[in-house]
Amino acid sequence: MLILNGSAECVSGSNEHVLGNVHAFNMFLKNDNLEEQLSDIEQYLVNRGWDNIEITDNGLIDNIEGIQHSTLIEAFKKAQNEGFSVVINNTIKLK
Repeated sequence: MLILNGSAECVSGSNEHVLGNVHAFNMFLKNDNLEEQLSDIEQYLVNRGWDNIEITDNGLIDNIEGIQHSTLIEAFKKAQNEGFSVVINNTIKLK
């Protein structure tokens, strides 16, 4: 499983996110080839109201055992079933 870390700007205000704020995100992808998925990753995030996406780190994770946070565990499981999942850290505003 590919895991990405980065930031994105909220371009669609909601109850949880303020329009224009930039937040960190973690993303899990079942397919571990980053290069062939870049446009799909962008579209996935844009469809959820995020833009100005910056991927700052990526890596591979073999299994769920190394994940401690319950939200990230659920995101990992979702990506196993659906191919993609993203967790936006709405408690830390980057910009």
